[in-house]
Amino acid sequence: MERERRFAQRTAIEEALEALPGTASALDTDPAVASRLEEEYREHLETLRADPETARTDRIRSREEQCTALRLALLARKRATVIRLRDERRIDDVVLRRMQSAMDTEEVRLTHREQFE
Repeated sequence: MERERRFAQRTAIEEALEALPGTASALDTDPAVASRLEEEYREHLETLRADPETARTDRIRSREEQCTALRLALLARKRATVIRLRDERRIDDVVLRRMQSAMDTEEVRLTHREQFE
């Protein structure tokens, strides 16, 4: 089952990489954005192609994982800031709740992304 999952992931990423230039062009995507995504996909593909045992124990956190960790840490800071602003009565509870909802959504997206890769 694990071997099939890794095969499916590799194949999906390889085909996405093949489609990336044309899709980015059709969507008029900034070349820097397309380049960054291509780099992330290639890095993920390298990890999937590695021996599963050594990949789990020996690999250094990928840039994507580092980026996610940084985003989550900064999200925590943003949460603390908006709570402080509400406590100082500089923003309303409604504003706080709306911002918290948006941050909750972002946190879920960031923390659950790895489960689907």
